[in-house]
Amino acid sequence: MANQAGLVSVSFRKNTVEEVVAAAKAAGLTAIEWGGDIHVPHGDLSAAQKAADLCKEAGISIPEYGSYYIIGKSEPQEFDGVVASARVLGTDMIRVWPGQMLRTAELTPEGYAAMVSDAQRICDAAPELRIALECHPMSLTEEYTMALKFMEDVDRENLKMFWQPCQYHDLAYNLAAIDALLPYVQSVHVFNWTANKDNPWPNRFPLAQGEQTWKLYLEKLTKKDGLNYMLEFMPDDSTDSLPREAAALKGWLGL
Repeated sequence: MANQAGLVSVSFRKNTVEEVVAAAKAAGLTAIEWGGDIHVPHGDLSAAQKAADLCKEAGISIPEYGSYYIIGKSEPQEFDGVVASARVLGTDMIRVWPGQMLRTAELTPEGYAAMVSDAQRICDAAPELRIALECHPMSLTEEYTMALKFMEDVDRENLKMFWQPCQYHDLAYNLAAIDALLPYVQSVHVFNWTANKDNPWPNRFPLAQGEQTWKLYLEKLTKKDGLNYMLEFMPDDSTDSLPREAAALKGWLGL
C-alpha cells in the first residue's frame, strides 16, 4: 500500500466541510482526516454522510476519523457515536486520545488500570477497526516509553498509534520515538513547530523551513509502507497556505 499525503480537517475549524474539501483538492492532496469536534461530530451521521459524499466526488479518501473520545474520561456510550460516524465515513481507523491534559506523574495505579480497561473495551467494541492513539503532550503518549507500556498492557491487535514530533523534546528524542513506535504507527501528523516548557505555546513555521529535520524523520518513517502523512495546522491558519505546505510534503515523499 502506498503512502499518501493529506490534511487534518481541524487545521481549518472555521471553514466549512465544502471549503476544506475544495482546499485539499486544489492543493493536490488525496486524503482528509475529519475531526469529530467541528466538521463531523460524534454520532452526527448526516454530517458524516455529507463529508463522505463530498470526498467521493472530489476523489479524496478518508483514511481516518479524528475523534475526541478520551480514554478513561469520556462517557462510555460516546464511543458508540464515534464508531457509527466512522462507519458512515467509510474509514477503518479511529483516532482516540489516551487521556488529555493528563500529568502522567500524577496518575495513580487505579487510574492507569481504568484507562487500560477502557482502551480494551473500545478495541473490543469495534474489532474490525483500528483504534489509534493520538501522540500528544499531556497524555499517556507524551513519553514513548509510557506509550509502549500502555500498548503492551492493553494487548489488543487493533490498537495502533499515530506519531508526530513533540515540540518539547529534542531531535534525538523524536528519532528514538520513531524507532520505538514505528511497528504500531499508522499515520503521521505533519507540522513545523517549536516550543519549550518555559514557553509552551508553539511557534509555527512553514513546513519547508523544517526540511532538514523532517527528512531525518522520513528516513525512518518511510521504512514502513502505507502510512498517512497528514498536514496539521497551517502557520497562519489560512487555506491560502495549504498549496505551499502540501507541495513541500509531497516533494519529500516523492508524490
